[in-house]
Amino acid sequence: MNYVKSMFNHMNIRKKLVFYSYLVITPILLIISIWLVVRNYEETQKARYIAQEQTVQSLEDSIEVLRNDMQNICTYLCVNEDIIKLLRSTNSEELNKNSQLWLDEAPMNMVLDMIALKGYIKTIAIYPENGVNPYLRCLDSSSYVSDIENIRNSEMYQRAVEAKGTVLWMYAKKDTREFYQTNRSNKIVLYREILDLSKKNKLGFLVIGASADKFYELCENAVQNTAEGVLILNTTGEELLEYGNQYTEVTTLLTQDLSWMTKKLKGIVELPNYTVFWAQKEKNSFIFCKIVPRLSFSDLLKQSVSTPLILLTVLLIGLCPIFLFISNFITKPLNRLTVAMGKFKKGDFTQKIPVNTQDEVGVVAECFNVMVEDIKTLIDTNYVMALHEKESELNALQAQINPHFLYNTLDALYWRAIDCGNEEIGEDILALSNLFRLVLGQGKGIITVKEEENLIETYLHIQKMRFSRKLDYQICIDPKIENAFIPKLILQPFIENAIVHGFENSGTKCMLTVEGSMIEEDEVYIEFRISDTGKGVSENQLNEIWKVEDSKRYASQRIGHYAIKNVRERLELKYRENFSLEIQSEVGKGTTVSIIIPYECKEVD
Repeated sequence: MNYVKSMFNHMNIRKKLVFYSYLVITPILLIISIWLVVRNYEETQKARYIAQEQTVQSLEDSIEVLRNDMQNICTYLCVNEDIIKLLRSTNSEELNKNSQLWLDEAPMNMVLDMIALKGYIKTIAIYPENGVNPYLRCLDSSSYVSDIENIRNSEMYQRAVEAKGTVLWMYAKKDTREFYQTNRSNKIVLYREILDLSKKNKLGFLVIGASADKFYELCENAVQNTAEGVLILNTTGEELLEYGNQYTEVTTLLTQDLSWMTKKLKGIVELPNYTVFWAQKEKNSFIFCKIVPRLSFSDLLKQSVSTPLILLTVLLIGLCPIFLFISNFITKPLNRLTVAMGKFKKGDFTQKIPVNTQDEVGVVAECFNVMVEDIKTLIDTNYVMALHEKESELNALQAQINPHFLYNTLDALYWRAIDCGNEEIGEDILALSNLFRLVLGQGKGIITVKEEENLIETYLHIQKMRFSRKLDYQICIDPKIENAFIPKLILQPFIENAIVHGFENSGTKCMLTVEGSMIEEDEVYIEFRISDTGKGVSENQLNEIWKVEDSKRYASQRIGHYAIKNVRERLELKYRENFSLEIQSEVGKGTTVSIIIPYECKEVD
């Protein structure tokens, strides 16, 4: 069990989808197959019954033709006036003198023509009760008993008398001597008493024999295999003819008790090992029975299960390529996602999966794209920004022999100047020391506006010492924004640029103004404006600022290697597009730098 579970856990999604699809569809197909088996079983049973009933019906129709032919001849002989006249004659001795009596006085030639057309009627015998010689005619070399007294002593005659003119039927085997002195073939025999119109007086006894071979021929067509049998009962329910496999016990059961017959004149009798299909044209006609061995449940099941089983197998095999196609359609986006995640794992942050659907796979792909973009942004915002700052600090440190040695030296110079009474020089030295401490301080990339104000205040104090007659400056920072956090050294490079390029080489006195205020709209922003009255720059020079590396243009003048382009890059990394940096300048009038950034009341790395 653990092995199967482990093997299943190691299957890919495509195989699992195919497995689950079969797991769902197979029980449904099995239920449908079982339903088809049951339905086929019932249909097979029904079709079998219908086929057998049709066979019995066809046999009944065929033999009824023969029976009606014999019945019609019988009726004709019993109602023909010439024959009735001979049977009612009281002058038998005179009539018997004519050896051609029946041919001269009765239409027997026509009767012979009729039976010749039928072909299967072989014998006719009329025994008058008035002493007239009987009419005996056999076409198959058989011969009738000529003495009516012998006929009267027979059982068949007695039954005919009891029947009072009703037609009776019997099966006469070859060599039977009931009516025949010599019987050359098996026969189906019709016999009856001929009565007068009042049906009280016996006029004669009629016997008509038909070849049983014609009946056997018709029965043969109704038997489909050697296990089946046909049983024909006469009008009284006695055995008349049996063909095929002879089931003696069934025949005995059917002939002894006729309660199985219904008023519908047809039906089915279910016996333990056999099924009997029977039909009767009308109440006084033959009863046709076909005896068929009952098929076992297993035999019927074999006939019923083959088609559903083949259908089930074909469907299960045919569904395989469909399931594979569907699973491939579902897993293909997942495979692309897996490949993209593998590349992302190795550091490729440019991976992006096209999203073509809005299903769960599409949602996962969209989430992956967002995650990659967010991680890339996070890395750009933090890692790259920190890298820039560390690189700048490293460049600053490389410009130092020993920062702490420099601080200590400046402090020593400060105290010496104070001891000598040169307080102004001492203050300048202190301002320079503080500037280096602020600029070169590590570990803080984000500072408050107040700290940035102190840095530029110190820087301008030093520059004032250098350009005392040329430089005036003014710092106006709104107290509301003093505690806001901003990136370190985003103002100093522009102030340095204004001094170095705005009026360092100018002979006129210049004014530099630094302003900081709050803008309250949908969101709160901080705006810094750095304005000077220097010589200004042209539009082409402004465009070059963003193209040329600052390290190549102003390396000798910059403090901490922070340049204008570096400031813009740092603002883009931190605020992305949510900031504004504009430089407006006019040659001969001065330059104004505007920086607008979001207001942050607490430090955000």
